Amino acid sequence: MTLQRRNTRNRLTRLGWQFMLIGLFGLLGGSLNGLNLLIVVAAMTLAVLLAQWRVSRSTIESVRVDRRIPAEVFAGKPARIRYQVSNRHPLMPLWMISLTDRITRLGAETVEAPSTTRSGSAPAGSRTIHTGVGMLLPSQATSAYLDVTFEKRGRYRLDKWRVSTTAPFSLSTAWRDSADEEEFVDVYPRLLVLPRSWRQRLPTKLGNVSSSAHRQGHADEVFFGLREYRRGDSRKHIHWRTTARIGDLVVRQFEQQRRLDICFLVDAYCPASAAEDSPEHHQVETAISLAASLVVQLFGGSGSQVMMSVAGEENETCGGGLSREALRRMLQILARTQTTAQPDLNRSLEQVGSAVKHLPDLVVLSPRPLAQVLATGDSQATLLREWQQRGRLNWVNLSGRDAAAWLADSSVASTAMEALHE
Repeated sequence: MTLQRRNTRNRLTRLGWQFMLIGLFGLLGGSLNGLNLLIVVAAMTLAVLLAQWRVSRSTIESVRVDRRIPAEVFAGKPARIRYQVSNRHPLMPLWMISLTDRITRLGAETVEAPSTTRSGSAPAGSRTIHTGVGMLLPSQATSAYLDVTFEKRGRYRLDKWRVSTTAPFSLSTAWRDSADEEEFVDVYPRLLVLPRSWRQRLPTKLGNVSSSAHRQGHADEVFFGLREYRRGDSRKHIHWRTTARIGDLVVRQFEQQRRLDICFLVDAYCPASAAEDSPEHHQVETAISLAASLVVQLFGGSGSQVMMSVAGEENETCGGGLSREALRRMLQILARTQTTAQPDLNRSLEQVGSAVKHLPDLVVLSPRPLAQVLATGDSQATLLREWQQRGRLNWVNLSGRDAAAWLADSSVASTAMEALHE
């Protein structure tokens, strides 16, 4: 991203106004009283102002700035914004270069932006952030970094930034605004700490293998250990080195992997009267964060088919396994999810059914109990009963005791339990 040369502006600082007034009074007094020395001093003062204006303007016209934002940002984790600053002037060094930027959270009544500290968090409201470069030699380039932490997921806008300088005497400020388009970044949901037994709670856990768990070939087998040879074992599994050492046939033993065929459905239900700091809003945000944490943990699983569906203000479904592109798309959907008081679970279930040939196991991450949804008696309750009768519905109520089973973070789980007892 570059800057236009013709939009450079300049204004006097408070010290600059004082210099100008002193020069004008000296020039006027020297002319009226015929004091040549006073006129010389006044002319020198105004000459300093002229030099300030020319040098600061030349500095801004010679600087080039490129902003680079991170490709992936998670809420609660530091993200680094990089500004590549270069001096295009072949002879003149540049110094006292300041960069001013603004980051605004979209889709919220109260926008937010990170603070200016390297380890700071995002206070309420949209704020200006600053960084800078002390000195640049002719034709030199350097990087200025700004580490920020986004406390909430969502879509953020990086506005056009401003580069400015008060060099060399701080008598005036010259600046130029970015001429390129604004940039946007999706801040993914906060990643939660999962308990050690979280994999066992998926529908394909050992001892309760669902019909969607499929055995894989030798390519998906994991080496487990060695054992003595038995009749019927394949000769290609014989471990010849150990066999030669002990004198008996020994074969390699493998542990068979199972493939996940699962869909995570996020029920983005939140009462219209719930505030952002209310338990109801916290529970739906926990459901969204849990979905992001699960798909990130499952990323890279051999042969797994994982889908993501969100029933919020808009219904979106994403599948295609766990490739990096599919994972990024799932996280983007979760980042942009808007809660609603009337989520259309029926439409999400229809999207899942139309996207695959064989229905996957459905894990619904919800801030409310299943009985509350089934009590409505509408079409989505009927469809949920059909999934339940097929044995493919797993409802995770994060406003109840399920939170303690799926979350290792005691503070998050205790908040859900407190809301349950209220």
